[in-house]
Amino acid sequence: MSITASQLKEIRQEFARLKPAAVTLDGNRAMTVKQAIFSLALTLERMKKRGFDTQEIVEKLHEKGIEVKHQTLTKYLTEARRQREGRKTQKRDTPSPTAAKIEGIARRQDDNNQQSQGTGGGFTISPDTPLDEL
Repeated sequence: MSITASQLKEIRQEFARLKPAAVTLDGNRAMTVKQAIFSLALTLERMKKRGFDTQEIVEKLHEKGIEVKHQTLTKYLTEARRQREGRKTQKRDTPSPTAAKIEGIARRQDDNNQQSQGTGGGFTISPDTPLDEL
């Protein structure tokens, strides 16, 4: 069986339009209670800051069809918060390419300043390419 380029194009277009089985016809996908709470976590945290207690939030969620217990909601919100904070920490720990470049330039300038101070105010020329490659 041989496949032509036009058949591949049709297959590619058809596959691009396919949706996974978990996605319904109207574009909504089924979620677990945990996924729903994680998605709503920021909104629910804001509700708490505005004065809602956890039990009131549980009741509001029940009204919207999300059945969750008080303790479970507290646990999920804590998990979601830790997950967000973990992402922030990872972002802060990983220097951006620009920051790393600036840090490298600053180190070289410090090294050059130290070298020049040791030679009575002169300067040292160092090649960008290792000497054995010149």
